[in-house]
Amino acid sequence: MKPFPFFASALIAIPFLLHAKAPKELLKEAQANATQSKKDVLMIFSGSGWHPQSKAFEEKVLKTDPFKKAMDKDFVQVLFEVPRTREEAHKHILELEQDYHFKTIPSVVLTDLKGRPYAYSSETRENAAEYLKHLGEMHQVRVDRDKAFAAAFKEKDLKRAELYVKALKALPQNFIRDYYAPELTLIAEADKEGKTGYVAEIKKAEALKQEKARYNLMFRDKKYDDIVKASQKDGENLKGEDAQRIKMYEVQALYSLKKYDEAVTAVVAMKKLAPESDLGKQADKFGDQIKGAKTRAAKIKEMAKNPKPRKPIVSKPVAIVTDINELKKDAKKAEEDLVKAIASEKDLQKAKAEADQKITTAEAALNTLRDAAKKAEVVLKNAATEREKLARKAQAMKDVVENHEAMEKRKRDISELEKRAAGLQKQADDLRKQADKIKKGK
Repeated sequence: MKPFPFFASALIAIPFLLHAKAPKELLKEAQANATQSKKDVLMIFSGSGWHPQSKAFEEKVLKTDPFKKAMDKDFVQVLFEVPRTREEAHKHILELEQDYHFKTIPSVVLTDLKGRPYAYSSETRENAAEYLKHLGEMHQVRVDRDKAFAAAFKEKDLKRAELYVKALKALPQNFIRDYYAPELTLIAEADKEGKTGYVAEIKKAEALKQEKARYNLMFRDKKYDDIVKASQKDGENLKGEDAQRIKMYEVQALYSLKKYDEAVTAVVAMKKLAPESDLGKQADKFGDQIKGAKTRAAKIKEMAKNPKPRKPIVSKPVAIVTDINELKKDAKKAEEDLVKAIASEKDLQKAKAEADQKITTAEAALNTLRDAAKKAEVVLKNAATEREKLARKAQAMKDVVENHEAMEKRKRDISELEKRAAGLQKQADDLRKQADKIKKGK
């Protein structure tokens, strides 16, 4: 992977020798710089070394003087060079892809100085002026977000929850669960009856995401029987479209196992769960496709059992043979050639079978190693992702607690000042009374 390029005037001032730093180290430095200068972070994921659109984006926008000058006002930039293939990518790039959900290049992600993303875009523009306008609109999202959060914090109960929900819905929703846990907690506390429905909506989206990942992993490993069992178990307590969604995993697994009749039965059962849903309306089509696959499989199987006989090859037309003895010689020679051809074919088939067996064995061993490597990679990524999520969540909750404690301290300080003011007021009243007595005595 080639070094990460940096533009000196608008990016972090990092010595040339440090360009080989890991991507996440560069991001940490950018965030530290942003915290010190009270700016947001602009992450750019590009592939200028091989991707024409990325190269054009950098030449027409990122490297221009107007863009670099304008960026220095509100952002600290960090540019990541994404390679052509995942195999070439640094593991941090793959983790950043998972953390910030960028799917295409070039892409940009904007985060506040605490590292919480608030805008994402894969759009480009023809020149710096147009892109700066686009970037300004995205930056305004963070400004509006902070104003909305401040307004929500001043409210109570359902009103507070509604303001937080409105603010969060203006952000990319795939960031909410991972980066806005404190706000979700505040919504849940302010809306104990769940009238806004937002927290439940986010939880459901996360559950669906995890469900899809779990089944996709089983499909990748071809654990079709496990998928059938899991689908049946997961669907026991579900109804309607949710039950249909789970049932479709069973249908796909049975189809992959070539259990076509069982797959058709599962489709019929799926349709009954919610006939008027999108899946319910497509059920008959699914059933027909499975039946068609069954028919094709049966034809192929029958053709394999009863191959059509080949027509014999005649080297000489019988009609032109006038000597019976010559015909006999030709027939004997043809028979001997046939015997040799059969023997040669058997030897070639045996050699091919041995070669195929070796290839199959080698491929099986290679696939086993690949599967083990993929599983280890997935486990490692999940562990790293979970660790970082927990760290972010812990920091976020710590911030909430610190803010709460600060507010409580201010309340106590105000209460103490009010008590002192009341004491002073009482002393002043006593002094006035004494003064009145003195005046009257005179």
